[in-house]
Amino acid sequence: MHIAIIGGGPAGLMAAETALAGGVQVSLYDSMASLGRKFLLAGKGGLNLTHSDPAELFLSRYGERRAQVA
Repeated sequence: MHIAIIGGGPAGLMAAETALAGGVQVSLYDSMASLGRKFLLAGKGGLNLTHSDPAELFLSRYGERRAQVA
């Protein structure tokens, strides 16, 4: 089986990964120049929670809301 996934954002990438794990061939299409563009943009804005910074430095970016992140 071969499927087409329209949209290379987080949901499209996860759908492609799941389909590939199930042995399905996947073609992934997106209007952006590269896939996963929103992941890159989110990381620049501090929304990427996979930072490798020390905890204190990471939490310092959230000011008054740091307790909600910790």
